[in-house]
Amino acid sequence: MTGKNSRRYCRLPLESTVFIELESPPPGSLGPGKVVRCHTLEVSRWGLRVQIDQRVTVGAILQIGVDIPGNDEPFYLVGQVRWRMQEKDKPGSWIAGFEILNAAGSDLEHWEQALQVMEVREDS
Repeated sequence: MTGKNSRRYCRLPLESTVFIELESPPPGSLGPGKVVRCHTLEVSRWGLRVQIDQRVTVGAILQIGVDIPGNDEPFYLVGQVRWRMQEKDKPGSWIAGFEILNAAGSDLEHWEQALQVMEVREDS
């Protein structure tokens, strides 16, 4: 192992509010389903690392809303849970990694643009 970071996209340490729909509403229902509020620890073009108080299923594809400070509207994304681990110091708290998917109707393009702006600020 060389110690070099082989990731294609920069990870930004950003704490922002995230809403994750763990369960869709029943067909014909007008409600939002089961939504939990959590926060990001890191964000990148293709992923999120979040702290969440619910165990999520690895492999699950979920609707995600990310509210980044300084933006008027949240970003609505689709993400797949790639990994999760229970926090040692906080019973009932989990850290999970989400891969952001290129889904129709998501805000992926605007998400990419916002992260590019943040990366430029980070480099300055």
